[in-house]
Amino acid sequence: MAQRLFISQNPFTQAYIRSFDFISAAQLDYTIDASYQAFLRHSKTSFKERGEKMKRLGDLLRKDHENLARLMTQEMGKPIGQSKGEVLKCADCCDYYADNAEKLLAPTHYDIPGSKVYVNYEPLGPLFIIMPFNFPLWMPLKCGIPHLMAGNTIILKHAENVPQVAQALDNITSDAGFVHEFKNVFINMDQVQRTIADNRIRGVSLTGSIGAGRNVAAMAGMGLKKCVLELGGSDPFIVLGDADVKAAAKTAVMARLQGCGQVCISAKRFIVDASVHSAFVKHLIAELKTWQYGDPLNPETKLGPLARPDLLNNVVTQVERSIKMGAKLEHGGKILNPTQYEPAVLTHVTPNMPVMREETFGPVFAISKVKDTEEAIRLANNTEFGLGGMIFTADAQKAENEIVPRIDAGMVFVNDVSKSIIQVPFGGMKNSGLGRELGEGIKEFTVLKTISIKK
Repeated sequence: MAQRLFISQNPFTQAYIRSFDFISAAQLDYTIDASYQAFLRHSKTSFKERGEKMKRLGDLLRKDHENLARLMTQEMGKPIGQSKGEVLKCADCCDYYADNAEKLLAPTHYDIPGSKVYVNYEPLGPLFIIMPFNFPLWMPLKCGIPHLMAGNTIILKHAENVPQVAQALDNITSDAGFVHEFKNVFINMDQVQRTIADNRIRGVSLTGSIGAGRNVAAMAGMGLKKCVLELGGSDPFIVLGDADVKAAAKTAVMARLQGCGQVCISAKRFIVDASVHSAFVKHLIAELKTWQYGDPLNPETKLGPLARPDLLNNVVTQVERSIKMGAKLEHGGKILNPTQYEPAVLTHVTPNMPVMREETFGPVFAISKVKDTEEAIRLANNTEFGLGGMIFTADAQKAENEIVPRIDAGMVFVNDVSKSIIQVPFGGMKNSGLGRELGEGIKEFTVLKTISIKK
């Protein structure tokens, strides 16, 4: 496999910014050892001490949120309004886990006659996390914040196209007091393998593709190390016949185009009851026309570029292959420049087409018409993924009781856009991965220690 360099390049202007060298083997060994030594100290601190640092991190994120947002937008193309929201969400996450980690990790007591029996949740050790570009701050911190509060330490390998954000994150966590507890490393693929194999690393978390997840799981498995994998999705967006079609279409555009469609939990397969199919397509295209491309640093811009030219090429290939198989291009689908693709609306989409079988990481609406709710559920589940799902209907209670339990997904949203919620677990099933982040996911990298004391 060819090595990819850590290169910062503005996807909107295509301007080269700077590149970063891979660290040496000696530097990597020093970082791993420093993380391990920090764990020995950090794991023995109180939740109050950890929480004070975490609150400080939240304050620093808020104080510098405009600069961090601008850096994100320049490096991966996200509209500045979305970038600012991402930084502030990270700050809120710091506050929540600073305040609630101790409660989430409180011992579980059992009523066992003749003995005092309980389970403690103790920190596991240094964790190696491998994160993607699409939420450059949120992804590492969504994973890192709870596990730092649990007493673990973090080594981050970030995506190759967001090195400046990775370095800024390293700096700001250090300023908050997590000097060796959270460290970014610029490493190549061979070094990734060596890091996972190192006995001082106790767990691995990755957000990425299925292929990357399988490779990382295999490496972690060789060392019998716990791993959490979030491997993307092809989430269904179900519109039932009784839904408010105009509102559903408006939500559909937002659900698909955040981050220019480069979001694992975004709506990707639009499954629409035949009775409202035509109206949904009409309203969707009308709403879509209000999302114009522009300079992502302009606060009025809703839609920025894809992060890299190769990502656009992947989307174009998926759309073209689907059209050859019978999909109809209703709107858009033009290449505007190497990183800008006019959002494409496809109808007459069938389950065997790439836009339905594969994850489309870009602005593509694949719309299928179904005759009833039963067919909608079957089509929603006809995928290797199982991250999230959305259902739009006038009867939310019926959806909750009769449809939600039958959707193969780790998260289901009724009459709402899919999203990560700071307080609750995030993760999927099937090829969308293993384990959870956030909420009870704080326990993923803890040792469940059973303690039994005979009375």
